[in-house]
Amino acid sequence: MSLPEPSMPPFRDFQDLAAYAQEQLDRVGRMQADMAAAAGEGVSPQRYARARTGPGGKLLELRLDPDAQSLSLAELTDEVVAAVNAAQADYATQTDAIMAPLLESRPTGDTIDDGLRRLDALTDDLDRLMRRPDLR
Repeated sequence: MSLPEPSMPPFRDFQDLAAYAQEQLDRVGRMQADMAAAAGEGVSPQRYARARTGPGGKLLELRLDPDAQSLSLAELTDEVVAAVNAAQADYATQTDAIMAPLLESRPTGDTIDDGLRRLDALTDDLDRLMRRPDLR
C-alpha cells in the first residue's frame, strides 16, 4: 500500500514557483537558525553537576557544586555524565519542537525514495511550465 503524495500548491507561472521555493528556503533557514541558537540544560540526580549542550552534542558549559568534592571519583563521574545526558536530551526535545512543523507535514513512513519522488514531481512541474508558450 502506498501513501498518498502530499499536494503542492498549483503553480501558474515561474513567479509562483519561485515564491514557493523562496518560502521553503526561508522556512528551512529559520529552522536552522533556531536549532543553532538552541541550548539544552541538564542537572544531575543529586544536583552536583549542571550542564549546557548545543548542536552536535557539544558541551557548552559544565558547573560543579562545591560540595561535589565530597563524592568519590565514580560518583562524580556519574553525576557529570547524567547532567550532560540530561542536557543533550533537553536539546533534542527543543530541536524536535523546532522541526515538528516540517515532520508533521511528512506522511508517516515517508522515505528518502518518497522525497525523491516529490522532487521529481516538482521537476516535472517546472518542465511543464517551461514548455508553456505563454511563459516564454
